[in-house]
Amino acid sequence: MTKKDTEAVRRARVRQLFEALPLGDHRENRVLKFHGWLHQYHPELLPKRRGDAYQHLKVDLSGLYK
Repeated sequence: MTKKDTEAVRRARVRQLFEALPLGDHRENRVLKFHGWLHQYHPELLPKRRGDAYQHLKVDLSGLYK
């Protein structure tokens, strides 16, 4: 599996978990709660790119929250 394929699988799993977890509404505050949850339970799913992981996560979840 290529690095690009691995990243696509990670992103799909993150989006799936975001939609499945009962963290409140789909506003940006939910993204912050989800970031904390991922950090605690699935840190391997946080984006590994340089920079702020929270900001990268927001990009990964674009279209799923308001």
